[in-house]
Amino acid sequence: MRPPKAILETVIYATDLDAAERFYRDVVGLEVVKTFKNQFVFLRCGEQMLLIFNPETSRIAQGGNPLPRHGTTGAGHVCFRAENKAEVDAWRDHFVAKGVEIDLYFRWDNGTYSVYVRDPAGNSVEIGEVGLWAS
Repeated sequence: MRPPKAILETVIYATDLDAAERFYRDVVGLEVVKTFKNQFVFLRCGEQMLLIFNPETSRIAQGGNPLPRHGTTGAGHVCFRAENKAEVDAWRDHFVAKGVEIDLYFRWDNGTYSVYVRDPAGNSVEIGEVGLWAS
């Protein structure tokens, strides 16, 4: 069995899905694929999906839905890929222009950069250079 080649979807949680949708659509620029009031919003990021679930409703079995229930408490984390430092810097400037407070602008030991902000639910959102995980 070969290991997977990519992550198909990432899930984070937010109780105010409308605020989360606005942030990821209007600030981050992701395409909204599907929403279901007070349960989830699904957004496209390249070939991957960012799924945002309401943790209160995702724990409850939905009539006849065989999918495993899941949920969390506390903030999660998602990192979006940037090609280089210039792109990380452009995101930092974009967040500032949108009134989003910067949690941290960071240079890693391998010389790559990341910028961190919080979404409306308190999840940690990182924009990191593609070389972040390079040896």
